[in-house]
Amino acid sequence: MQYLLNAKEAGELDKISIQKYGIPSLVLMERAALALSKRVAELPNLSETKILIICGMGNNGGDGAACGRILKEWGYDVSVFLIGNREKASTEMRTQLEIAEKLSMTFVSEPDLNQFPVLIDAIFGIGLSREVTGEYAEWIQKINQSSSYVISVDIPSGISADNGAVLGEAVKADRTVTFGIGKLGLFLNAGRQYAGEVFIEDIGFPAAALEETAPKAFFYTKKEVTALFPKRKQNSHKGSYGRLLMIAGSENISGAAFFAAKAAYLLGCGLVKVVTHQNNRSMIQEKIPEALHAFYGEEGYDLEEDIKWAAAVVVGPGLGKTHVAEMLLSRVLEIREIPVLIDADGLNLLAKKEEYVKDGEIFLPGNFVLTPHLLEMSRLTGALPERLKEAALEFVKRTRNGAVLVMKDSRTLVSDGKQVYVNLTGNHALAKGGSGDVLSGIIGGLLARGVEIFLAAALGVYLHSLTADEYIKTRSSSSMLASDILEMLPEILP
Repeated sequence: MQYLLNAKEAGELDKISIQKYGIPSLVLMERAALALSKRVAELPNLSETKILIICGMGNNGGDGAACGRILKEWGYDVSVFLIGNREKASTEMRTQLEIAEKLSMTFVSEPDLNQFPVLIDAIFGIGLSREVTGEYAEWIQKINQSSSYVISVDIPSGISADNGAVLGEAVKADRTVTFGIGKLGLFLNAGRQYAGEVFIEDIGFPAAALEETAPKAFFYTKKEVTALFPKRKQNSHKGSYGRLLMIAGSENISGAAFFAAKAAYLLGCGLVKVVTHQNNRSMIQEKIPEALHAFYGEEGYDLEEDIKWAAAVVVGPGLGKTHVAEMLLSRVLEIREIPVLIDADGLNLLAKKEEYVKDGEIFLPGNFVLTPHLLEMSRLTGALPERLKEAALEFVKRTRNGAVLVMKDSRTLVSDGKQVYVNLTGNHALAKGGSGDVLSGIIGGLLARGVEIFLAAALGVYLHSLTADEYIKTRSSSSMLASDILEMLPEILP
């Protein structure tokens, strides 16, 4: 896994590295400046380009000033513009300015930003916690109004490192070079757009310091997902890969059951049994003949036997909110021996059950996975979708007894109340009906195969979203359907 830090954790990592392990702050700054300089030097036609580095008086400005000195030594046309009171500069920033002046660095005042095709934003770093005002806000506005290519140092100035919120005014960067470990604010809310292309550069923070910092948020790379994905064995049979009970579909809704069941099979599940309304009999038999099937409400149907048979249960896709649906959910909520995933109408029915959902918090045990989108999450918590979006990291942790919450949005988060997986794959091609049903089947298939519940949710979200990234490489993002997700899964699975 790759960690993502909030402002406090990033500060702790710095502090532990410097004070406990003795790595001088200026050494870390020089490494950061060198990594930044290399990313700047990648730009085309840079030898013929004027570069302006806009520095505040903190250590972010020190990174910028050191970068300017390195680029000048490499032969580039670099100038530095200082914002703020030099008397209040950090110790490291003062040192970098003294070095720059001894090496005859060019300093400018009141520059015309359009005269500099490349601007480096080193005004504020990750420690910013107040709204940007005054001359800082004015210069950030000028940066955004310029036609220059903008590179931000560590984080775009004015973006919260905690949640990606714009603190009054913020720089809109084309790329951001961040140091050591990724910052949450670069990947959440407005920070995603303002950061542009993000580069995470190693500057030598000790692994021991990161371990002591104990960050809670992380993401996966494709290499890690490939290693974590459950492997198949030569000496095996269908029973070796799990039995999934899928309670889905209603009198007038049949597609959800198909999408979820097919996805579970594609994820390698050995057996899938679809329990649905009898109106869906022909659809299940024709569309997914591999599946077992039964029909709730039909004389002789025994849900208890199916629960005993299953290795995992998915309930809710297309289920409706009838009295029968409520009874099915109530029985499933009593399950403790095997994993259970609740989605869609299952969540809407759950929202009315105060023994499990109360005061905006969820009280289900650690064998449950919930997969709400923002409207469903709003019903569960009572918070408006806008509030959920801006405070997603807070709300995704509102599971109190170990259940895993998959909060679906353009940036999906997964939490068990402690750790948070931040999904960095996917795009708006997934914003179509049926997409969530496929995700339920993917996670359900992993659960049935015996993957640990939190890991199954995180891997499922990653793989589901990765299909969209692969799809848009050759096709329009507007045209992707839920059935296309199913077709892409064999292309991207490890």
